[in-house]
Amino acid sequence: MNEPADAPAEQIRLFSEGLMAELGEQLAKSGKVARAQIEELSAQMALTGDTLDRILLKESLVSERDILEALSELTHIPFRPVAEFEIDEAVVRSVPAKVAIRYRIMPLTVRDGILLVACHRVPDLTVVNSLRMLLGRPLEWVLCSESDIAQSLKHFYGLGVETVDDVIREKAQIEEPEQQESDFSIDNQSDAGIVRFVNQVISEAIRMDATDIHIEPFESRLRLRYRVDGVLQDIPVPQGIHRLRKAIASCVKIMAQLNIAERRKPHDGRIKVRTGGEEFDLRVSVLPTRFGETVNLRILNRASMFIDLAHLGLRPDQLPILQSLSALPHGILLITGPTGSGKTTTLYATLSRINTKEVKIITVEDPVEYQMDGINQIQVNPQIDLSFASVLRSILRHDPDIILVGEIRDAETADIAVRAALTGHLVFSTLHTNDAASAVARLLDMGIEPYLVSSCLEGVVAQRLVRRICATCRVPMEPDETIKEEIHAALPDLAPDAAFYKGRGCPDCNFTGYRGRIALFEILVMQDELRSMIVHQRPSNEIRNAAIERGLRPLRHSGWCRVQDGTTSVDEVLRVARKFDFATKKLPA
Repeated sequence: MNEPADAPAEQIRLFSEGLMAELGEQLAKSGKVARAQIEELSAQMALTGDTLDRILLKESLVSERDILEALSELTHIPFRPVAEFEIDEAVVRSVPAKVAIRYRIMPLTVRDGILLVACHRVPDLTVVNSLRMLLGRPLEWVLCSESDIAQSLKHFYGLGVETVDDVIREKAQIEEPEQQESDFSIDNQSDAGIVRFVNQVISEAIRMDATDIHIEPFESRLRLRYRVDGVLQDIPVPQGIHRLRKAIASCVKIMAQLNIAERRKPHDGRIKVRTGGEEFDLRVSVLPTRFGETVNLRILNRASMFIDLAHLGLRPDQLPILQSLSALPHGILLITGPTGSGKTTTLYATLSRINTKEVKIITVEDPVEYQMDGINQIQVNPQIDLSFASVLRSILRHDPDIILVGEIRDAETADIAVRAALTGHLVFSTLHTNDAASAVARLLDMGIEPYLVSSCLEGVVAQRLVRRICATCRVPMEPDETIKEEIHAALPDLAPDAAFYKGRGCPDCNFTGYRGRIALFEILVMQDELRSMIVHQRPSNEIRNAAIERGLRPLRHSGWCRVQDGTTSVDEVLRVARKFDFATKKLPA
């Protein structure tokens, strides 16, 4: 690390007009920008008063990284991403949020009494002196990207802190100490600040690819959580925001055109937002709780793109199996797993592959999550007795080739689906079971005769979603010896010194260590021996063991394959897939 900036004139170079001139020369010398362009921009700088680095970014002539690398060479301030640092939260708390937000700096750690600070621009002498007096200690500087600084400030100081602090202060001045938090009316500057905060909450959730926003009031705090990659994450919020909980709930209700005066009953509504050229539907649900109204917003992208079957996470040996099952002329193919495990996505990826002009496809769903061209989609409506079973009876009169039933929930739906498969239709559906073999027991438990299950069931796919390790902050890790033994038993060809990874946490992954998800699959293909076991009503564990002897790869095995190739972590596999004793149940080669 270079010298500290406490004596800037001697150790490092700070921001100046001369530095900007040298920046242009440095970029031109490296071939990043033509000299003629630099001369044109110099004239623009004189007219607008803007600096060269800002104009270069505004005109998209070079990347932010190119500029920061060049400035690092000229100033001797290192350029490093925030992901490389272990941020000390005690140090972060020692720097007031107002100071960090105003100067756009991120405190990282303290070394030998010197505060290491990240910034996205070279500081000038005034900034250095001001911060040194405010913080009372010498400073050492690191250049980072603007997005790194912004995400770090949100994570450690709270989302919308620059907006909410002023609102909280204003509310505290106009309210008596014993007064409850005030109502929301958008009739003054503080209420406009609450609108900005709610918009920030929604925008940040969309940016993070969250599926749900949870705003939960408690006695002395307000908790904000996003469901990202299937896991709830706490989103830091500014201190004192619980004083605005009533106003925040009222703001959401106004956006969803709900009655803000009624706080004793649940509410349901919808908000349409547009950001980044995309439209999103927000399904709003408001529930009264002891300490105020709790708000849930489900985010649905109206332009959701389908995932191709080849990109779901199927291993090379699994993809042909699923493709062959989806090409059968009749029978039932079930996708099993808990809520939120990606069953619907897999079904639609399969349907999109076989959706041709030669076949007629009808779906019955609750609700219709994706809109597909060329497919007849029906949404059930219990209020008018439009259930899965009643729709299925009518569907069979429309001569479909393929039927998708959103979920087999009861005996009547299961019976009609089975009889549709026996009369020459290919039926896709979902069940809530722990593994593929348990789907047989579930159908039998619904009252379907064993010989009917044996005759019509062609395959069962069990799946789970695991989070991908963030590529930016991936680092090696060493799992427990018992886990290593299990992995090597499952993958005997794995090298003894094979590396395992985890995510350390960085701004790119919101400091979780994960970014994105991939599916794990367990595909059970019906064979004569398995059909015979179903007819004789053998237990699901015996069916499972027999299937493993005939080639079934359990979910945990698929998970270890993803750990081995560095896609996910050991912790993720342990979270979603139950243990299977590979030592006693030898998998086929």
